[in-house]
Amino acid sequence: MSNSADQLIHSISYVSIQRVVDRLEQTYLKSFHSIHLFQDRITTSQRTFPLEHVFDLSYRPFSGQTGLFYLHTHEGVFTFEVVDNPDRFIKLFKEIQSN
Repeated sequence: MSNSADQLIHSISYVSIQRVVDRLEQTYLKSFHSIHLFQDRITTSQRTFPLEHVFDLSYRPFSGQTGLFYLHTHEGVFTFEVVDNPDRFIKLFKEIQSN
């Protein structure tokens, strides 16, 4: 029997860009990761945020295909470049917060 807190509710993909500099050139490595919403937490490839530490989620689209997803926490605001519109993710988060 699995715990309901361990059940994935929704996820969105984000882009991580790492700058790599060697003696002759500078390159950028792009990788894709996911932000996962659970009943009690939000997880990224690097961190886990308990929902009681998350104040709000917001999104600002770019004119191109991506936008910035903001995770407002007690430790500050964390920004992620997302490809898809995270409106459903934000809506589900707010439903959980209101319960």
